[in-house]
Amino acid sequence: MSGTVDGLVAAFRTIEHQRMRGLPMCNAELQVEAVGFRAHKGRLCGVLITPWFMILVLMPAEGEEWSELISGSKINYRFPDGEYEVTLCDLEGIHVHLSTPLFSTVQDFPDQDSARKVAEEVLELLFAGSNPTACADPVMAELERRGSSQPVSRRKLLRGWLSAG
Repeated sequence: MSGTVDGLVAAFRTIEHQRMRGLPMCNAELQVEAVGFRAHKGRLCGVLITPWFMILVLMPAEGEEWSELISGSKINYRFPDGEYEVTLCDLEGIHVHLSTPLFSTVQDFPDQDSARKVAEEVLELLFAGSNPTACADPVMAELERRGSSQPVSRRKLLRGWLSAG
């Protein structure tokens, strides 16, 4: 696991200990764990298991700056298996990341091993697409849709270039 994934896990463990422990929505048999994080288009992608939910997480690539984007923004992100809506998240010092829920409740998981196996299966299916070369980066897809093949500066992008036209 990289330092960014370690930081994400540590932040969710802090949330678990400070705010979630003992709440009825939590499954006492589960703990915070990062599962199967791997590179995808230069970004780290994997599943985060917590006692209260399970999410698919996408971390920014090295040098990518998402912190100025609006938390809660939704984009469609293409994986080899298809396109999924992901939400930009920045929770109290947790690294900025994109996520989408896999299980909004984890009460039915009997133990950590069962949750981990499901997370691994999700990732296997997500990356088992038959045409990985057809996967477009969401920013590049928007550029192509607008008829532009030229890269946009980060400053221009963050100042709303994609939403301006």
